[in-house]
Amino acid sequence: MSSYEVKAGLEKVDSFDVVGISIVTDNEKASEEINALWEGFFKQNIGQSIDNKVDDVIYAVYSDYEGDHTKPYRLTIGYKVNGAPQLSGHLHHVAVQSADYAMMSAAGEQPKALIETWEAIWQSDLDRKFETDFEVYGKRFFEEGVHEILVAIGVKL
Repeated sequence: MSSYEVKAGLEKVDSFDVVGISIVTDNEKASEEINALWEGFFKQNIGQSIDNKVDDVIYAVYSDYEGDHTKPYRLTIGYKVNGAPQLSGHLHHVAVQSADYAMMSAAGEQPKALIETWEAIWQSDLDRKFETDFEVYGKRFFEEGVHEILVAIGVKL
C-alpha cells in the first residue's frame, strides 16, 4: 500500500466516549489476548450491560500508548455512549480524542484483511499521534461477503 492510499481518507473526528471491556497488551502477545477479549465481549453480551449506548455499532479503541506501536497499549471493545459513561464492575471507559484521522477500509476475509491493514499502517510513513486509534464494526462488517472494518489512525498534520 503506497503512502498515498494510506492517507487518501483523512477525516476530522470529534471526540466521543466508548464503554466496554479492555486489556493492556502489546503486539508480541496481542493476537492471543485480543482474540480472548473479543470472545469475552460476545460471551458476556457486553452490549446488554451498557445503559446509554448510541447504537449497535461496535468500536475497538486503542489508547494509553506507552510509545509507538511496538510498546504496550490499551484496547477497549465496546459501544459509543451518550452523556456521562455509566460504569459497572468490569466495564472501562475511553474517550476517543478529537483529531484528524487517516481512515482506511479493511474488507474481505477477516481477521486477515484487518491484520494486513495494520501491517501496512506500521510500515507506512504516517505521522501517528499514538493517542487514540479505533476500528468501527458497523453494518458493513456483518454483511455477507463484505466484512468491512473501518480503521481510523490519529495523525499529526
